[in-house]
Amino acid sequence: MRIPDITFFDTFIKHDRIRESEIDRFTRELASGKKILAPSDNTLDTVRSLRLERLSEEIETFNRNITTVRNVLDIAESTLGNIVDAAQEVRPEIIRMLNLGVLDKEDAEILRDFFQSMRDYILQTANVKVGDSSLFAGVRSQVDAFDENGVYQGLEQETTIPVANGVELNTNFNGKEYIGVNEKTGKAIIIEALDKIIELIDSGDISQINDPLLDVKVNGKDYGKISILEAFDIGLDTISQHRSMIGEQIVVADNLKMQHDTLKINFQELKSSLEDADYADVITKLEQAKTAYQALLTSISQNKDLSLLNYL
Repeated sequence: MRIPDITFFDTFIKHDRIRESEIDRFTRELASGKKILAPSDNTLDTVRSLRLERLSEEIETFNRNITTVRNVLDIAESTLGNIVDAAQEVRPEIIRMLNLGVLDKEDAEILRDFFQSMRDYILQTANVKVGDSSLFAGVRSQVDAFDENGVYQGLEQETTIPVANGVELNTNFNGKEYIGVNEKTGKAIIIEALDKIIELIDSGDISQINDPLLDVKVNGKDYGKISILEAFDIGLDTISQHRSMIGEQIVVADNLKMQHDTLKINFQELKSSLEDADYADVITKLEQAKTAYQALLTSISQNKDLSLLNYL
């Protein structure tokens, strides 16, 4: 082969490979829908895309945690709401008894049965479980939060899970705080007040019912010796306040879920802008590459046998 022929052939091979590579790349971009086919295509955008993917995965984890927490918070808020409703039903009967006393033995039996049934209902409600876990026993979730006497047997430590960077919400609760336990007796103060009323009715002497009978300290605040109604109201207020706190956590969880969903969409759009191919642009470039390749083949075909002898 003559030197000019070798040079001509090398040039053809070089441009042939370039055009074939272009056609192959644009074809794969169309097939995959991605413009980054390998990290080496665009190292910076690849790193950005991986970072966005990790952020999206982190948000997805937070959203799964929010779903778990939201279910727990709903049950907790509903439970405290049921206790508050029951206590508000009991309170007028306590006031009536304080004002009128017990009219007769039959009246006493009716009142006692009412207070006993409401006391048992409140205690049973406070021992609510989610699956096999007591909701208000803190981290000691394998036991009932309160025993049959209304004494708290859970722990003060609570379990929380992250729902956003720097934000954690409860998956169980310290019943001593949320239900309002008298730190001097270890009993839920509402249960203790009802037990004292039942005790006085059983004794047949309710003359002491308006006297300071209970020594109360709830959530670090010492109230000293107070009446049954005052103690009952402290317990009711404590539960109502913590019900509101759980309601606030529910609002936080819902707001974070909305923010996360918005961020996730934004991250997906940014990732798409970095990775996804522009079909119209790729098709145009593919057609240009095909045209250039066809022109190369035509040029080679027309010029491979050229000789000065043809023009003599």
